[in-house]
Amino acid sequence: MSEINTSLTKNIKKTLLTDTNNEKWDNLQVTDKDYIMYSPRPVGYNTTAEHRFLMSNLLIGYNCESVLDIGSGRSDLYGLIVDVFGMPANYHAIDHNPVMTDIATRKWNLDAVQTGAYETAELPNAEWVIASGIFTQKRCETEDDDLQKVFNDIELLYNLSTKVVSFNLLNPINNTQHEGFFYVHPGLVLDMLIEKYQNVVVRNNYSKDVYTVLIYKF
Repeated sequence: MSEINTSLTKNIKKTLLTDTNNEKWDNLQVTDKDYIMYSPRPVGYNTTAEHRFLMSNLLIGYNCESVLDIGSGRSDLYGLIVDVFGMPANYHAIDHNPVMTDIATRKWNLDAVQTGAYETAELPNAEWVIASGIFTQKRCETEDDDLQKVFNDIELLYNLSTKVVSFNLLNPINNTQHEGFFYVHPGLVLDMLIEKYQNVVVRNNYSKDVYTVLIYKF
């Protein structure tokens, strides 16, 4: 194994498995002053390790390129990138929630965090356009409309990317489907995206609930 890969593996193990801060953040209570900034629960996860593990699967093949983080929340993706890969070439984020973008700015000392709807905002191009969890909730009246909305948004992200688009979706296979959430079969997604974009990878090997899609612009 090369020296670079050995170092990367060590960083991944540290940040996902042995970081002593993880347990500290996981045990924060709602009444603690750092709860909203560090607890995994306000952003929808049970543990910090779970959150970071799911984000890490959006970064397969990443190598410190520029990032546009769509639906960035607290910009925890930025923290993971810095811990595992080092400082990104450039990082820009957008989220519709001003509370979260304010927290992201303060938590990571970031300037390029934008508040607004990614569908209508003016955004910079980046080598990696990454969207974690933005397609998990139903946004339309019917499943067909939801599916069309997702593919329209993927096209938007594709046009902003110069190298890779990376996002995740909820898997309906052998899972209980909860009201208000959007599930789509990975095989359907793969077929439709390959037909349009050709260079597509679906990673369905790390979670029974979530899978990752990467579209490469070669």
